[in-house]
Amino acid sequence: MQRFVVVLIVTSLFCVLTNVKGLENLIGTDIQKCLNCVCHARSGCWSRFNCARYSISLEYWIDGGSHTDGPYDNLKDAYNSCMKNENCILNTIKSYTDRFDDRDCNCDGVFDCKDRLAIHLFGDACFNPKFGDVYSKRFNHCAAQVGVHEMASAEGSCVVQVY
Repeated sequence: MQRFVVVLIVTSLFCVLTNVKGLENLIGTDIQKCLNCVCHARSGCWSRFNCARYSISLEYWIDGGSHTDGPYDNLKDAYNSCMKNENCILNTIKSYTDRFDDRDCNCDGVFDCKDRLAIHLFGDACFNPKFGDVYSKRFNHCAAQVGVHEMASAEGSCVVQVY
């Protein structure tokens, strides 16, 4: 009986630590406003679930920190569960775009939502992003509603140094 209680406590502690470590509550924050616009620009709809379906592959999710809303037996189950959880989707996009160390993709001197969109769309090759009319119109439509800085269809004039 005592062994069962120890196992139960350890299992419960693991579940709590996994959830605390796995997700930061981004709902209702300024970063959510930005990520809503990133998703709207990418998918053309307002649902983060559609954004996930169109732009968060298993590889992207892994690169974005493999966030979970609980313990799972395998990566595929954890990924599928995350893609059904709005906060998990937001955490994945935030972590993925954070992993480039606040990269200023358009060289305007600030890491902002436009840079997050460039990283979301182009990854490591985000410099001098060419968003095109579709992405920029969608992004700006959202940005005007939530107070995020609008963007041009092409941003930046960076000179990328190759080492």
